[in-house]
Amino acid sequence: MIWGILLYLILFTAITLYRFHYGIFLFFLLLPTYLIRFNIGLLPTTLLETMIWIILIIWIFKYNKKILPNLKSYILSHKNLFIASTLFMLAATISIFTAVDLKSAAGEWKAFYIEPFLIFIVLITTLKNSKNKILKYIVTPLILCGLATSILAIYQHFTGWMVPWDFWENRNTFRITGWYGYPNAVGLFLAPLVPLAIYGLIEKIKKIRAKNKDCLMPYILFLITAPFAIFFAKSTGGLIGVVAGLGILLLFYKKTRWPTVVIGILAIISIFSLPNLSNLREELTMQDRSGQIRIAMWGEASALLTERPIFGAGLRSYGERIVPYHTTVNGEGIEIFHLPHNLFLAIWVNTGLLGLFSFLWMIIIMVRMFLFSLYKKRSSGLSYFIISTIVVILTMGLVDTPYIKNDLSIFFWTIIALFLIQSHDPKLENAKN
Repeated sequence: MIWGILLYLILFTAITLYRFHYGIFLFFLLLPTYLIRFNIGLLPTTLLETMIWIILIIWIFKYNKKILPNLKSYILSHKNLFIASTLFMLAATISIFTAVDLKSAAGEWKAFYIEPFLIFIVLITTLKNSKNKILKYIVTPLILCGLATSILAIYQHFTGWMVPWDFWENRNTFRITGWYGYPNAVGLFLAPLVPLAIYGLIEKIKKIRAKNKDCLMPYILFLITAPFAIFFAKSTGGLIGVVAGLGILLLFYKKTRWPTVVIGILAIISIFSLPNLSNLREELTMQDRSGQIRIAMWGEASALLTERPIFGAGLRSYGERIVPYHTTVNGEGIEIFHLPHNLFLAIWVNTGLLGLFSFLWMIIIMVRMFLFSLYKKRSSGLSYFIISTIVVILTMGLVDTPYIKNDLSIFFWTIIALFLIQSHDPKLENAKN
């Protein structure tokens, strides 16, 4: 296996050196390769992480004269966002030293904070505001990766292949797991890709109408298979996130605004009134077992944060520091999870109050920039779909943690990069945050 990895890394280095953006394409296409782990000497690493460092080295080598001018242009145009992101990185760095285990905390700091942020810097300094490049080198490989994940998930549903025994043994509660080993990861990865897939499909259709050759099939197949994969994973948060993201998209357009409002109101009335939807109602109101477990976890995390409100638990320390606060659900003992199933509690627990503040500030800045561009009628088509993606992430974040994982943290910072790239114009200094 190690020789296969070495051969791939040599080819990846050659491709990235010769055509840098082809390397970016491969990187996003192979996001799940953080699951391929090996050692370089005594240093543990992953295939994805190795690709990150190859990209960073070649980026410095090839773009050394453009990096600082391009970065300076972004910083001058988006000062508040860069202040917020710097504070977020600072909070994560401080949290290494408030952690229980410095070594494991440093590993999480590197994988979930520093490396994704560096990829963000790489993207904004090498990609111009070009629909073709954004679609070709970022959106398309992400959709292809999502399509492969969806196909695997559907195959698993009918065969159980690669599904851990804990999720396979009870056919009544059988959930697929994709590459990841646990079901929620499937929804967390696929759901935010749905708005981007719709954007890509629309852009491809425009090209075909303009008599340019292009392929719609990956986008169509993804939009068909992804909802099934999320459903088979029984990821209610992912399904609700997709509905929320698509709902926001439909509200943006005048022709679909009022039909969406009416359908939304009718759906809510039906859920809370029809007897045959009682199971869905219990799940949405956190009355089922999964909901009760989450409520218990949130109570435990809140109790921990009451005593450690400034610094939280520290990176990679929640599992140990939550023990004194651990409770039961209806007298049943439950396992201690890696993090509370809530994005905002997880960020607070991991990076402290400063981390939560700066994270929320970044989200608010992007929404404010989007609303400002709408008011000034400067918003691009992509910005609607990016905001939709953010809505999906935040909606899932109410019941899960769509950030603190290698691929999810990279995806989050990629979305911020796309938002800046599509809105950036150095000449419009008056459109600052």
